[in-house]
Amino acid sequence: MSDAGKETAHRILVIDDNPSIHKDFETTLVEDEMNTSLNTLRTEVFGERLAGDHTAKNTYELDFASQGEQGCEKIQLACTQGRPYELAFVDMRMPPGWDGLKTIEQLWRIDPNVQVVICTAYSDYTWEEITTRLGKSQNLLILKKPFDSAEVAQLASALTEKWVLARQASLKNEQLERMVKERTDELAGINEQLKIEIAEREQAQQGQIELIKTVDNVNRELKDFVSIVSHDLKAPLRGIKTLATWVLDDSSDKLGEQASEQMNLLLDRVERTYKLIEGVIEYSRAGRTEERPLRVELDKFIPEAIDMLAPPENISITIENEMPVVDCEETHLMQLFQNLLSNAIKYMDKPQGWIKVACIEQDGFWKFSVADNGPGIEEKHFERIFKMFAALSVTDEFKGTGIGLTVAKKIVELHGGDIWVESEVGKGSTFFFTLPRQGKGVKNAKIQANTAC
Repeated sequence: MSDAGKETAHRILVIDDNPSIHKDFETTLVEDEMNTSLNTLRTEVFGERLAGDHTAKNTYELDFASQGEQGCEKIQLACTQGRPYELAFVDMRMPPGWDGLKTIEQLWRIDPNVQVVICTAYSDYTWEEITTRLGKSQNLLILKKPFDSAEVAQLASALTEKWVLARQASLKNEQLERMVKERTDELAGINEQLKIEIAEREQAQQGQIELIKTVDNVNRELKDFVSIVSHDLKAPLRGIKTLATWVLDDSSDKLGEQASEQMNLLLDRVERTYKLIEGVIEYSRAGRTEERPLRVELDKFIPEAIDMLAPPENISITIENEMPVVDCEETHLMQLFQNLLSNAIKYMDKPQGWIKVACIEQDGFWKFSVADNGPGIEEKHFERIFKMFAALSVTDEFKGTGIGLTVAKKIVELHGGDIWVESEVGKGSTFFFTLPRQGKGVKNAKIQANTAC
């Protein structure tokens, strides 16, 4: 048999002490090489098999052993070479060596998957005795001698095919087990990575909690500090103002012009210091209020802010177009509009002043503007005016604290917007700020407040 044929042939081992039995198995199971060539030639010439030749024989590779010990050695060698036997025909009596049962016991210790047919002409052992020693196995059959060649061929065909199917199933199970193990190992690795990530996240969250606690404590201490400082600074100022007022009221005729001027200057400085303290407190509170955002209709809200400012009659304030609805804290909005509007009012230097409030939608934001025809601001001060205590003294009548625009900037930035100014000296200024576009509702009415006569 060629090497290629050996690779595809079913391997069968016959263990019998009678050489004539070996010959019988060879005659029954191994196709004669000459007949094989002749059948092949017939097929090529006639295109089909001759009558009576309906099925092709299976291809078998037979090996023979005369004793059980020799048979087990062949079984061991075949397993070592990776070409195990599929079927073994084992004679029951093989003097002077092992009998069939002992041979099968040793054979299955080496290769438990090999199919076995016991060949016997005598009732040496009952079936119960056989199963007691070998156990109940699906890999064991008994063939009585003398046996029929057709019966031998059927057993060989069925049992070798059974072995092939069992081996395929075993390989498939091994493949599945390997895939399951690989997937299990992969999932275990992912699970370990997730555990690490969860631990890191929990650690980060704990760090955030500790940081929030620290910030809350700092804010609480800052709030307490501001309240204490406010009380401790305002109390002496009130005392100074009260005493200075009493002196002016009771002794103005005795002080003289220069002394009275100095006392009035003292009162002015006290008032400015008082406003400065209020501004610092207002700035410290911006962004720390616990007020919940509300939907605010600005077309109603802005006129209320204007009325609270009570602008003089020579200054008109108009709302130029429809105002949107925004989601924001009302206190912040009130501070923002009042600071911008009050600055425009207080710095107005024209006999007839005007202030115009407008809004447009731009790039996902509401862009607001507060324009006036006041004195204007030099370009070099455009950034400086938004810094703490950076007030511009453009008139002798009013000197600001330099906090109002700082508070406005802080509020706008807390809500994700921006604030800036455009101005021309002598013609006026326009302050712009943006808020994220959230509310969509607007009213189709132009609102005008406190129009000059």
